[in-house]
Amino acid sequence: MKNIFKKTYLLYLPLIVLLINSCSKDDPDGINEQEFISNVVINVTSPEGTLQSIDWDLSETNTETINLKVNSNYNVGISFENRSDPTEIEDVTLEIIDEADEHQVFFEFADVSIDVTSASDDTKDGSRGVLLKSVWNASSTGSGVVRVYLIHQPTNFNATNREGFGGFNDVAIDIPVTISD
Repeated sequence: MKNIFKKTYLLYLPLIVLLINSCSKDDPDGINEQEFISNVVINVTSPEGTLQSIDWDLSETNTETINLKVNSNYNVGISFENRSDPTEIEDVTLEIIDEADEHQVFFEFADVSIDVTSASDDTKDGSRGVLLKSVWNASSTGSGVVRVYLIHQPTNFNATNREGFGGFNDVAIDIPVTISD
């Protein structure tokens, strides 16, 4: 009986060694690591062409405010950067476009009423937009906050609130918004 187990063990030993060695830690199909984002840049262009550029550093306290006028369409573009090495700034937006099926930008407003519609996103061939470009229109004056999300691996791209998207946040920042006449 011992000989049968010994022969069986010797027969399967090379197969086990081959399987163990074939499982490399450098597998290119492995889990994609989350992007490192240090700055969110939001460019808001008025109908007259005036540009407000909000450069939100995630590691600092920021005091910038987005200023809008009621009933005006503003073109809004958002980009994400990794500035952890000042000599080698990385535009993470390009990676987000490449991985459009794993990302979604979402804007949530508090104490202000702003309609957001999608504009023509920069997309990779055949992929859907991520909402990197949008048009904002405020329906009344007031002050409030826009929470800007970059959602990683959302489970529902058609949601209308943050909870509905699922996934987790690569970015979640609150920017003050003031809307005047």
